Amino acid sequence: MSVITLKLVVGNLDAVRATFTHIKVYRSTTGLTGVYAEITDVATRIPLEAGHVVYDFTDEAGDADYYYKSSYYHTVSGLESSKSDAQQGEGDAALDIVSVSELKINYLFGLDLTDDTGTEYPDTLYQWFIKSAVSWLEIKLNMAIRAKSITDERHDFYREDYDKYMWLKLKEHPVIDVESVSMVLPGEQVVQEFDRDWIHVQKDSGQVNIIPGTGSAGMILMGAGGAWLPFVYGRHRHIPDVFRVDYTAGFATGEVPDILRDAVGKVASFGPLNIAGDLLGGAGIASQNLSIDGLSQGYNTTSSATNAGFGARLLQYKMELKDVLPTLRRHFTGVGFAIG
Repeated sequence: MSVITLKLVVGNLDAVRATFTHIKVYRSTTGLTGVYAEITDVATRIPLEAGHVVYDFTDEAGDADYYYKSSYYHTVSGLESSKSDAQQGEGDAALDIVSVSELKINYLFGLDLTDDTGTEYPDTLYQWFIKSAVSWLEIKLNMAIRAKSITDERHDFYREDYDKYMWLKLKEHPVIDVESVSMVLPGEQVVQEFDRDWIHVQKDSGQVNIIPGTGSAGMILMGAGGAWLPFVYGRHRHIPDVFRVDYTAGFATGEVPDILRDAVGKVASFGPLNIAGDLLGGAGIASQNLSIDGLSQGYNTTSSATNAGFGARLLQYKMELKDVLPTLRRHFTGVGFAIG
């Protein structure tokens, strides 16, 4: 028994808070498909807070083999949402994108993934390659896939962008939610924290605009005399680090597009396939013969010094990735690229 920490990401926070007030947490001690019992109660259910997308929950009586689900709940009406996908505590969020069982069934099906003694490869091996695959794709596609919180990201003031409703391009995308945008002058003087209703986000691209709402403040002309900027700065065309943004980038749990999950599964399969290919008959052995009392038995593999034992599947996955990666790049960033 050990202390297990869960990270819960709430997508579309405002919409969820319009219907629910808290998060319930459920636990299965008998595997992924086991019975899930609630381990929170009236006192420990997690309150949903404005601007708070990522929540941590600690299970003092947890175990690395336990699985967890969560749901949204309203304390007055008793309304409860359906349960989330299962996840394991203290695990990298990559394992919520493609699980070990999904990797084995969908990408390694039909292969004998055991060592020379017949012992199956440990789950930790598959977990490592799944996490590595997600990291590789995040770098290759220049985007966040796992949910991550960014605090105090700084953007310069440019008069041209300010006149376009304070156009900001966040450094990470896609975006789950923007918690706050404020203006801070040199000397760390906060001159304005913008109403969340004014913050308009294009989540796929990470573009943010500040569009004033109704009321007297909404009548301010964006280009008039610096608007929220004091007179001493109002005439400047450029001021460093004026805008400060707190936001959550990546995809919420269960919302990663299937085409991205498929890419993760194929990349993650390379490691186990290469290891299995080396162990097929022995590292680098292409054929072997066994002779006993005049009887001879032989076999051939596709393994050699330059070709892995499961080379056909590796080559197939590589070709499919080569086709799909430029499409993913164009879709999520609008920029094409080539891979070798």
